[in-house]
Amino acid sequence: SAYLTVPARRRLHHGAASCPTVDDLATAPVGFPPSSSLATVPTYQAADFTYVFTSFHGMPSAYDRVAACDKASDVLVFKTCAEMEGPYIEYVATQYDKPILVTGPLVPEPPHGELEERWETWLSSFPDNAVVFASFGSETFLPTAAATELLLGLEATGQPFVAVLNFPRSVDAEAEVKKCMAPGFEERVKGRGVVHSGWVQQQHILRHRSVGCYVNHAGFSSVVEGLVAGCRLVLLPMKSDQFFNAALLARELRVGTEVARRDGDGWFGHDAVRDAVNAAVADAGGGDDDERKWREFLTDDAVQRRFVEEFVRELRKLVL
Repeated sequence: SAYLTVPARRRLHHGAASCPTVDDLATAPVGFPPSSSLATVPTYQAADFTYVFTSFHGMPSAYDRVAACDKASDVLVFKTCAEMEGPYIEYVATQYDKPILVTGPLVPEPPHGELEERWETWLSSFPDNAVVFASFGSETFLPTAAATELLLGLEATGQPFVAVLNFPRSVDAEAEVKKCMAPGFEERVKGRGVVHSGWVQQQHILRHRSVGCYVNHAGFSSVVEGLVAGCRLVLLPMKSDQFFNAALLARELRVGTEVARRDGDGWFGHDAVRDAVNAAVADAGGGDDDERKWREFLTDDAVQRRFVEEFVRELRKLVL
Protein backbone atom coordinates (compact mmCIF):
# COMPACT_ATOMS: atom_id res chain seq x y z
CA SER A 1 0.00 0.00 0.00
CA ALA A 2 1.00 3.63 -0.35
CA TYR A 3 1.24 3.89 3.44
CA LEU A 4 2.90 0.64 4.37
CA THR A 5 5.03 -1.09 1.73
CA VAL A 6 6.58 1.67 -0.38
CA PRO A 7 10.41 1.96 -0.27
CA ALA A 8 10.19 5.16 1.80
CA ARG A 9 8.72 3.15 4.67
CA ARG A 10 11.93 1.22 5.40
CA ARG A 11 14.39 3.29 7.41
CA LEU A 12 18.15 2.74 7.16
CA HIS A 13 20.49 2.67 10.16
CA HIS A 14 24.24 2.31 9.69
CA GLY A 15 23.66 1.09 6.16
CA ALA A 16 21.37 -1.81 7.16
CA ALA A 17 17.63 -2.01 6.93
CA SER A 18 15.81 -2.01 10.26
CA CYS A 19 12.26 -2.74 11.29
CA PRO A 20 10.09 0.34 11.81
CA THR A 21 8.81 0.81 15.36
CA VAL A 22 5.18 1.29 16.36
CA ASP A 23 5.88 5.03 16.61
CA ASP A 24 7.36 4.99 13.10
CA LEU A 25 4.33 3.20 11.71
CA ALA A 26 1.90 5.61 13.39
CA THR A 27 3.09 8.29 10.95
CA ALA A 28 2.90 8.26 7.16
CA PRO A 29 6.15 7.78 5.19
CA VAL A 30 8.08 10.72 3.73
CA GLY A 31 6.30 12.34 0.81
CA PHE A 32 2.87 10.88 1.61
CA PRO A 33 -0.05 13.10 0.47
CA PRO A 34 -0.17 15.81 3.17
CA SER A 35 -3.94 16.24 2.98
CA SER A 36 -4.58 12.55 3.61
CA SER A 37 -6.69 11.38 6.54
CA LEU A 38 -3.98 8.76 7.04
CA ALA A 39 -1.20 11.20 7.93
CA THR A 40 -1.29 9.46 11.31
CA VAL A 41 -3.02 6.27 12.46
CA PRO A 42 -4.10 5.03 15.92
CA THR A 43 -1.61 3.12 18.05
CA TYR A 44 -3.44 -0.20 17.70
CA GLN A 45 -3.26 0.00 13.92
CA ALA A 46 0.43 0.88 13.94
CA ALA A 47 1.06 -2.08 16.24
CA ASP A 48 -0.78 -4.37 13.83
CA PHE A 49 1.40 -3.16 10.96
CA THR A 50 4.61 -4.37 12.65
CA TYR A 51 3.89 -7.93 11.51
CA VAL A 52 4.52 -6.82 7.92
CA PHE A 53 8.16 -6.21 8.83
CA THR A 54 8.60 -9.24 11.09
CA SER A 55 10.43 -12.38 9.99
CA PHE A 56 8.79 -15.63 11.09
CA HIS A 57 10.78 -18.87 11.32
CA GLY A 58 13.72 -17.26 9.56
CA MET A 59 11.68 -16.52 6.43
CA PRO A 60 11.62 -13.13 4.68
CA SER A 61 9.09 -10.70 6.11
CA ALA A 62 5.98 -9.72 4.17
CA TYR A 63 7.60 -6.37 3.43
CA ASP A 64 10.74 -8.05 2.07
CA ARG A 65 8.67 -10.36 -0.13
CA VAL A 66 6.65 -7.44 -1.49
CA ALA A 67 9.82 -5.42 -2.08
CA ALA A 68 11.48 -8.32 -3.91
CA CYS A 69 8.40 -8.84 -6.07
CA ASP A 70 8.18 -5.13 -6.86
CA LYS A 71 11.87 -5.00 -7.79
CA ALA A 72 11.58 -8.01 -10.11
CA SER A 73 8.46 -6.69 -11.84
CA ASP A 74 8.44 -4.63 -15.02
CA VAL A 75 5.14 -2.98 -14.12
CA LEU A 76 3.03 -2.63 -10.97
CA VAL A 77 -0.74 -3.10 -11.19
CA PHE A 78 -3.25 -1.91 -8.60
CA LYS A 79 -6.97 -2.58 -8.24
CA THR A 80 -8.12 1.01 -7.89
CA CYS A 81 -8.68 4.17 -9.93
CA ALA A 82 -7.68 7.82 -9.89
CA GLU A 83 -11.24 8.89 -9.10
CA MET A 84 -11.09 7.08 -5.75
CA GLU A 85 -7.38 7.17 -4.84
CA GLY A 86 -5.71 9.67 -7.16
CA PRO A 87 -3.22 11.24 -4.70
CA TYR A 88 -2.10 7.81 -3.46
CA ILE A 89 -1.56 6.49 -6.99
CA GLU A 90 0.54 9.57 -7.76
CA TYR A 91 2.57 9.04 -4.58
CA VAL A 92 3.23 5.38 -5.36
CA ALA A 93 4.38 6.40 -8.85
CA THR A 94 7.09 8.60 -7.28
CA GLN A 95 8.38 5.62 -5.31
CA TYR A 96 9.09 3.29 -8.22
CA ASP A 97 11.05 3.77 -11.43
CA LYS A 98 8.59 1.74 -13.47
CA PRO A 99 5.08 2.01 -14.92
CA ILE A 100 2.07 2.02 -12.59
CA LEU A 101 -1.20 0.71 -14.04
CA VAL A 102 -4.68 0.57 -12.48
CA THR A 103 -7.52 -1.77 -13.34
CA GLY A 104 -10.37 0.23 -11.87
CA PRO A 105 -12.41 -1.11 -8.92
CA LEU A 106 -13.51 -4.24 -10.85
CA VAL A 107 -17.12 -4.21 -9.71
CA PRO A 108 -18.55 -7.75 -9.47
CA GLU A 109 -21.31 -8.89 -11.78
CA PRO A 110 -24.84 -8.97 -10.30
CA PRO A 111 -25.55 -12.29 -8.57
CA HIS A 112 -27.23 -15.10 -10.48
CA GLY A 113 -30.08 -17.27 -9.27
CA GLU A 114 -32.43 -16.72 -6.37
CA LEU A 115 -31.88 -16.18 -2.66
CA GLU A 116 -32.38 -19.34 -0.60
CA GLU A 117 -35.98 -19.67 0.52
CA ARG A 118 -35.21 -19.60 4.25
CA TRP A 119 -33.41 -16.25 3.93
CA GLU A 120 -35.97 -14.84 1.51
CA THR A 121 -38.83 -15.73 3.85
CA TRP A 122 -37.15 -14.29 6.93
CA LEU A 123 -35.93 -11.07 5.30
CA SER A 124 -39.26 -10.47 3.57
CA SER A 125 -41.03 -10.33 6.93
CA PHE A 126 -39.48 -6.89 7.62
CA PRO A 127 -40.03 -3.44 6.10
CA ASP A 128 -37.77 -1.91 3.48
CA ASN A 129 -34.27 -1.00 4.71
CA ALA A 130 -35.02 -2.23 8.24
CA VAL A 131 -32.50 -5.08 8.53
CA VAL A 132 -28.86 -4.69 9.55
CA PHE A 133 -26.56 -7.25 7.92
CA ALA A 134 -23.17 -7.89 9.55
CA SER A 135 -20.49 -9.98 7.87
CA PHE A 136 -16.69 -10.00 7.98
CA GLY A 137 -15.59 -12.15 5.08
CA SER A 138 -14.20 -15.65 5.02
CA GLU A 139 -10.73 -14.76 6.35
CA THR A 140 -11.49 -12.30 9.16
CA PHE A 141 -12.26 -13.93 12.49
CA LEU A 142 -13.47 -11.79 15.37
CA PRO A 143 -12.18 -12.72 18.84
CA THR A 144 -14.95 -14.05 21.08
CA ALA A 145 -15.12 -10.93 23.25
CA ALA A 146 -15.31 -8.67 20.18
CA ALA A 147 -18.02 -10.82 18.60
CA THR A 148 -20.01 -10.62 21.84
CA GLU A 149 -19.84 -6.82 21.80
CA LEU A 150 -20.84 -6.79 18.14
CA LEU A 151 -23.93 -8.89 18.84
CA LEU A 152 -24.90 -6.83 21.87
CA GLY A 153 -24.48 -3.68 19.79
CA LEU A 154 -26.75 -5.02 17.07
CA GLU A 155 -29.30 -5.97 19.71
CA ALA A 156 -29.11 -2.46 21.19
CA THR A 157 -30.05 -0.83 17.87
CA GLY A 158 -33.54 -2.29 18.20
CA GLN A 159 -33.38 -3.23 14.52
CA PRO A 160 -33.75 -6.73 13.03
CA PHE A 161 -30.34 -8.11 12.09
CA VAL A 162 -28.38 -10.97 10.56
CA ALA A 163 -24.84 -11.48 11.86
CA VAL A 164 -22.50 -13.87 10.05
CA LEU A 165 -19.55 -14.99 12.17
CA ASN A 166 -16.86 -17.22 10.73
CA PHE A 167 -14.14 -19.14 12.52
CA PRO A 168 -10.99 -21.11 11.64
CA ARG A 169 -11.72 -24.56 10.24
CA SER A 170 -9.99 -26.18 13.20
CA VAL A 171 -12.75 -25.18 15.65
CA ASP A 172 -16.38 -26.17 16.13
CA ALA A 173 -18.21 -23.19 14.62
CA GLU A 174 -21.52 -23.95 16.34
CA ALA A 175 -19.83 -24.09 19.73
CA GLU A 176 -17.95 -20.87 19.03
CA VAL A 177 -21.16 -19.06 18.10
CA LYS A 178 -22.65 -20.10 21.44
CA LYS A 179 -19.60 -18.67 23.25
CA CYS A 180 -20.17 -15.32 21.56
CA MET A 181 -23.73 -14.96 22.85
CA ALA A 182 -24.15 -13.17 26.17
CA PRO A 183 -26.53 -14.70 28.74
CA GLY A 184 -30.15 -14.23 27.65
CA PHE A 185 -29.16 -12.90 24.22
CA GLU A 186 -30.96 -15.56 22.17
CA GLU A 187 -34.21 -15.08 24.06
CA ARG A 188 -34.08 -11.29 23.81
CA VAL A 189 -33.54 -11.19 20.03
CA LYS A 190 -35.76 -14.13 19.12
CA GLY A 191 -37.69 -13.33 15.97
CA ARG A 192 -35.60 -10.31 14.99
CA GLY A 193 -31.99 -11.47 15.21
CA VAL A 194 -30.16 -14.31 13.47
CA VAL A 195 -26.55 -15.36 14.13
CA HIS A 196 -25.12 -17.63 11.44
CA SER A 197 -21.75 -19.24 10.75
CA GLY A 198 -20.78 -20.34 7.27
CA TRP A 199 -21.23 -19.19 3.70
CA VAL A 200 -24.23 -17.08 2.73
CA GLN A 201 -25.39 -15.50 -0.53
CA GLN A 202 -23.98 -12.14 0.46
CA GLN A 203 -24.75 -10.20 -2.70
CA HIS A 204 -28.33 -11.49 -2.74
CA ILE A 205 -28.81 -10.55 0.91
CA LEU A 206 -27.32 -7.06 0.47
CA ARG A 207 -29.65 -6.43 -2.47
CA HIS A 208 -32.78 -7.57 -0.62
CA ARG A 209 -35.26 -4.73 -0.18
CA SER A 210 -35.36 -5.16 3.62
CA VAL A 211 -31.59 -4.78 4.12
CA GLY A 212 -30.51 -1.18 4.60
CA CYS A 213 -27.30 -1.26 6.64
CA TYR A 214 -24.15 -3.33 6.22
CA VAL A 215 -21.67 -3.75 9.09
CA ASN A 216 -18.43 -5.09 7.65
CA HIS A 217 -14.64 -5.39 7.91
CA ALA A 218 -13.94 -2.86 5.13
CA GLY A 219 -12.63 -5.45 2.72
CA PHE A 220 -12.58 -3.66 -0.63
CA SER A 221 -14.77 -6.14 -2.50
CA SER A 222 -17.28 -6.22 0.34
CA VAL A 223 -17.69 -2.46 0.57
CA VAL A 224 -18.12 -2.23 -3.20
CA GLU A 225 -20.86 -4.87 -2.99
CA GLY A 226 -22.53 -2.91 -0.20
CA LEU A 227 -22.38 0.40 -2.04
CA VAL A 228 -23.71 -1.08 -5.26
CA ALA A 229 -26.57 -2.66 -3.31
CA GLY A 230 -27.52 0.70 -1.82
CA CYS A 231 -26.68 -0.14 1.80
CA ARG A 232 -25.41 2.28 4.43
CA LEU A 233 -21.94 1.13 5.50
CA VAL A 234 -20.67 0.66 9.05
CA LEU A 235 -16.95 -0.06 9.03
CA LEU A 236 -15.22 -2.26 11.60
CA PRO A 237 -11.79 -3.11 10.13
CA MET A 238 -9.66 -5.77 11.78
CA LYS A 239 -6.28 -5.71 10.01
CA SER A 240 -3.84 -4.04 7.60
CA ASP A 241 -5.50 -2.95 4.34
CA GLN A 242 -8.92 -2.91 5.98
CA PHE A 243 -7.83 0.01 8.18
CA PHE A 244 -6.84 2.01 5.10
CA ASN A 245 -10.04 1.16 3.25
CA ALA A 246 -12.16 2.29 6.21
CA ALA A 247 -10.36 5.62 6.46
CA LEU A 248 -10.63 6.24 2.72
CA LEU A 249 -14.34 5.41 2.61
CA ALA A 250 -15.49 7.17 5.76
CA ARG A 251 -13.26 10.24 5.82
CA GLU A 252 -12.47 10.96 2.19
CA LEU A 253 -15.23 9.45 0.06
CA ARG A 254 -17.79 9.98 2.87
CA VAL A 255 -19.67 6.75 2.29
CA GLY A 256 -19.34 4.97 5.62
CA THR A 257 -19.39 5.30 9.40
CA GLU A 258 -16.48 3.95 11.42
CA VAL A 259 -17.04 2.19 14.75
CA ALA A 260 -15.23 4.14 17.48
CA ARG A 261 -12.25 2.28 18.93
CA ARG A 262 -9.85 2.67 21.85
CA ASP A 263 -6.51 4.06 20.64
CA GLY A 264 -4.16 1.73 22.49
CA ASP A 265 -5.63 -1.67 21.68
CA GLY A 266 -8.50 -1.05 19.27
CA TRP A 267 -11.15 -2.29 21.69
CA PHE A 268 -14.75 -1.39 20.90
CA GLY A 269 -17.84 -1.83 23.06
CA HIS A 270 -21.41 -2.65 22.14
CA ASP A 271 -22.38 0.98 22.58
CA ALA A 272 -19.92 1.99 19.85
CA VAL A 273 -21.48 -0.54 17.47
CA ARG A 274 -24.97 0.70 18.33
CA ASP A 275 -23.98 4.34 17.85
CA ALA A 276 -22.30 3.69 14.49
CA VAL A 277 -25.30 1.80 13.13
CA ASN A 278 -27.72 4.44 14.37
CA ALA A 279 -25.59 7.21 12.84
CA ALA A 280 -25.36 5.41 9.51
CA VAL A 281 -29.08 4.76 9.36
CA ALA A 282 -29.97 8.29 10.44
CA ASP A 283 -27.29 9.67 8.09
CA ALA A 284 -26.56 12.54 10.45
CA GLY A 285 -23.63 13.56 8.23
CA GLY A 286 -25.83 14.13 5.21
CA GLY A 287 -23.97 11.62 3.09
CA ASP A 288 -26.82 10.83 0.70
CA ASP A 289 -25.27 12.80 -2.16
CA ASP A 290 -21.88 11.15 -1.69
CA GLU A 291 -23.37 7.68 -1.55
CA ARG A 292 -25.44 8.34 -4.65
CA LYS A 293 -22.41 9.72 -6.49
CA TRP A 294 -20.24 6.69 -5.81
CA ARG A 295 -23.06 4.20 -6.39
CA GLU A 296 -23.71 5.72 -9.80
CA PHE A 297 -19.99 5.66 -10.53
CA LEU A 298 -19.63 1.99 -9.59
CA THR A 299 -22.75 0.89 -11.45
CA ASP A 300 -21.98 2.78 -14.66
CA ASP A 301 -21.10 -0.06 -17.03
CA ALA A 302 -19.52 2.30 -19.55
CA VAL A 303 -17.18 3.76 -16.94
CA GLN A 304 -16.16 0.36 -15.59
CA ARG A 305 -15.62 -0.99 -19.10
CA ARG A 306 -13.41 2.01 -19.89
CA PHE A 307 -11.14 1.17 -16.95
CA VAL A 308 -10.55 -2.34 -18.24
CA GLU A 309 -10.05 -1.19 -21.82
CA GLU A 310 -7.53 1.46 -20.75
CA PHE A 311 -5.67 -1.07 -18.62
CA VAL A 312 -5.44 -3.54 -21.51
CA ARG A 313 -4.36 -0.79 -23.90
CA GLU A 314 -1.59 0.42 -21.58
CA LEU A 315 -0.44 -3.12 -20.91
CA ARG A 316 -0.20 -3.84 -24.64
CA LYS A 317 2.01 -0.80 -25.09
CA LEU A 318 4.45 -2.33 -22.65
CA VAL A 319 4.62 -5.79 -24.18
CA LEU A 320 4.32 -5.14 -27.93
